[in-house]
Amino acid sequence: MIGKILLTLFVIIVAWLVISNRQRRIAEVAQQPRLSATEQKRGVQWKWGGYIFAIAMILGSGVFLYMEWQDRYRVVTVQVIDSQTGKSVYYKARRMDVGERGFTTLDGREVTVADTERIELESARTGDPR
Repeated sequence: MIGKILLTLFVIIVAWLVISNRQRRIAEVAQQPRLSATEQKRGVQWKWGGYIFAIAMILGSGVFLYMEWQDRYRVVTVQVIDSQTGKSVYYKARRMDVGERGFTTLDGREVTVADTERIELESARTGDPR
């Protein structure tokens, strides 16, 4: 019971402090001298500069994310080379589906590479006979 009373008193005191602090700040702002026309113009320029900078950052981030997405979905030719025999096999896969020790081809086959084999990637070209 006493905890509820103390909590209520605490909330009342905090609310009173917030309101009195806000009223004091409003009075201080009302007493400050007004800005000259050049200072106001400079403030507007900074404001628009900030908006332009924010828009440029958002557009730049959007372009970067689009390029990353496009790169992840790009089709690449995966060459699996057996280091003991020198034989190589070619597959087509999306770049995001290629891992360190395996990948998934475009037709859904999951390929796991042995320790004696290595993976090389090259961009898929149109008209490539492989």
